[in-house]
Amino acid sequence: MKGTDDIYRVPAVVLFCVGAYDLVRGFMHTFLLKWSAVHFAGFDLATVPQDQVFMLGAFGISNFLTGMLLLLISLRARHLAPHALIIVPVVYLIGWLGIRSAGVHGESAYEGRYLMFVYFAVCLGGFAAFLAIRARRNRGGA
Repeated sequence: MKGTDDIYRVPAVVLFCVGAYDLVRGFMHTFLLKWSAVHFAGFDLATVPQDQVFMLGAFGISNFLTGMLLLLISLRARHLAPHALIIVPVVYLIGWLGIRSAGVHGESAYEGRYLMFVYFAVCLGGFAAFLAIRARRNRGGA
């Protein structure tokens, strides 16, 4: 059983880090909302509607939720970690396609997008590492 569990160690650690980062994002989107709106989303608080800032804050609630769920999976259901790692960027892609299909195109500077690119790369890299570990194990390697 130990050998089987070992293929999940790397994706579980990566997922734990992603979950912890989601908690940081949740904190920034809610408790540091106005600062994050200015410095990451590029909002001008003198002109942007407060509803838009509120929606940014509401997104933080989902960051808390996903962060806690990803931590729980990484600690209690390691075998689901690779699946969670690939689901995260797939769901964001689906959401992006949905937003684009509605004809909405963001125009703010949104400096946070670069952090999201790293976030997606970490998820995809963790999933790729799992595939490589599983392939090596299936070939009879360590």
